[in-house]
Amino acid sequence: MGELKSKGDTSTNHQGDDLTDWSNQNKQANQTKQSLQNRTQTDQGNQCCGQSNQTKQSLQNRTQTDQSNQCCDRTNQTNLNDKATLGVTRRDFLSGAAIGAAIGVAGVAMTGLAACAPSNTNNASAGASTTTTSGNTSGAAVLDTEKYPALADSRNPIDWLGTPPNIKPSDCKETVEADVVVIGAAVAGELAGYGAVKEGAKVVMLERNGTAHISGSGIGFSNSKYQIEQGLPEIDKYELFQRIFNQLEGRCDQGLLASWVWHSGAVLDELEEVVLQPAGLPGTASGELEGEGKNREILQNLASHVNFDDTGGDNLEVFNNVIHDWIEKNGGQIVYNTTARVLTQDDDGTVTGVIAQNKDGDYIYYKAATGVVVATGSYGGNEDMMRAFANPWLAEYAKNYGIYNARVTDTAPITTDEKMDDGTGHKMLCWAGAVMEQTDPSFQSWEGSGYWWWPFLHVDTTGKRFRNESSSWLDHTHLIAELPAGVNYYWQILPTNDFEMPSTLMPLPFRVWGENVNAHDEVYVADTIEELAEKIDVDPKVLRATVDRYNEICASGIDDDFCKQPKYLDPVDDPPYQAVKATINFYCTSSGVKIDRFCRVLDKDWNPIKNLFAAGNTVGWRLGSGYQMTVGGLCNGWAFFHGYVSGKVAANPNWSFEDIGK
Repeated sequence: MGELKSKGDTSTNHQGDDLTDWSNQNKQANQTKQSLQNRTQTDQGNQCCGQSNQTKQSLQNRTQTDQSNQCCDRTNQTNLNDKATLGVTRRDFLSGAAIGAAIGVAGVAMTGLAACAPSNTNNASAGASTTTTSGNTSGAAVLDTEKYPALADSRNPIDWLGTPPNIKPSDCKETVEADVVVIGAAVAGELAGYGAVKEGAKVVMLERNGTAHISGSGIGFSNSKYQIEQGLPEIDKYELFQRIFNQLEGRCDQGLLASWVWHSGAVLDELEEVVLQPAGLPGTASGELEGEGKNREILQNLASHVNFDDTGGDNLEVFNNVIHDWIEKNGGQIVYNTTARVLTQDDDGTVTGVIAQNKDGDYIYYKAATGVVVATGSYGGNEDMMRAFANPWLAEYAKNYGIYNARVTDTAPITTDEKMDDGTGHKMLCWAGAVMEQTDPSFQSWEGSGYWWWPFLHVDTTGKRFRNESSSWLDHTHLIAELPAGVNYYWQILPTNDFEMPSTLMPLPFRVWGENVNAHDEVYVADTIEELAEKIDVDPKVLRATVDRYNEICASGIDDDFCKQPKYLDPVDDPPYQAVKATINFYCTSSGVKIDRFCRVLDKDWNPIKNLFAAGNTVGWRLGSGYQMTVGGLCNGWAFFHGYVSGKVAANPNWSFEDIGK
């Protein structure tokens, strides 16, 4: 046959700017050994635990007290009990800046020093009256190389944070007073607005876009009455906690995870009663993955996902509209096309409001009496932040293949000219004293074409098989981003004789999906494997050998190459053969600042910054290196839950989890 059935773009590999060479950073210790031996001044930055060999002589000569051994000694942490009534005990504007810059400076070889880079304590509000713009006035890239000589020869640091805009409330055209100001109006922000309004607060929500930026589809919950009434089994909470924590590589905050496990279902039940059922949008609870060999699946979903699209589609647009309508009908105000620029703080660090800019360019001061909630989403669209926090290959991949407007529709378009997911919220939080997650950012990917849920033979751009094809379409960006040539696609190789391959995720009509693939995606057809290889620009001999080996595996029923289950082993043995281009794009980061279980933003000492809260993808310590599939919609589930909690506590500092539903 040999014809091109449907062809999209050619997916040319864009190399982008060259990355700075990170490979020479191991040289620092030897270059600075003598300097460290001669040091007699106070070492305030030896905060992490692995530097004894480098600084042994220096430590013997030290005559002054080390006052900041913060990474190893948490004995002075605040006791965060079940009532959210604590305030700020100390303030350090530059903690987030210094830590963030150090990640971009020192690299893997200098992890001990980098995570504990110097923190200047320049108080931007010194001499002010009551409310000032929060901020790092010296910039994130300022390093004390006399005190930390090991950083002197490092590559130029990336100033991802910069300095806050020099805007004061007195510069603003108007002042709007509220109890709670929420920045961002998608899932996390709208639940914060709901929670605060429900507590009787006067609420103003700010959204930079003309509509809420839709993120994802369904939402994950734990053991709500609503899910159980739909026939889903009650999940053992201890097992749920363990499975999620293990799949997230032990990286998530256990307190945040535990509070979601125990209380998220009750929040859904409240919202069902108050908002969703009256609006005619109850949602549909989906079950766990069923079928033969379920326990062997890479995707071991539990029954915890709820879809709120009453049109039969798969997004949260209708859900967002229902929540927004409830907020406005109950006294809350949602201001669209308005971008937050900087938080304001009193002399003691208490957050007092936010200065924002409307579509006409005017600055408006939104004064918050009891709290500001930052729910501004990802920083995946900020190249400097990606290069400062991520591995070089991931930063480059995000730059070339980011799609930050996923789930945007004709009725919920992007109206702002500013780049989405640009890390604005993260920077405002760090200017106010927050700290960023130190490890590589967790992130989510988005598969844009091909057979997402069917594990046909997958080959890379050289024609070789490279993975177990039944893993998730949401969590394999790592595998794709590091393929030869650094492209964002691979090829799915299909026969024509048997399209009864079972879905890896849920029962889906394959032929209907196939019609969509043939109509919109890049699909090549050929009578021979060699001819197909020519069409997709791979070595025919390599692809032939790959297919022969795969067919041997299918015949034996044992995949000792990648351990795919026998039920998915469908040989490529009947022409005409098809090659479908499957594109994988970088969707968003899912990491950010540190919060406690009441969603209060913490400073470098893990003390709450008074009246400052965060939810959604501005929050760190939630996911591992990528998405998980134990709970479908978990990222949205956390955004939903933390948004609700942050709004409640911002409006009522005495609120507790026992108050859910009251």
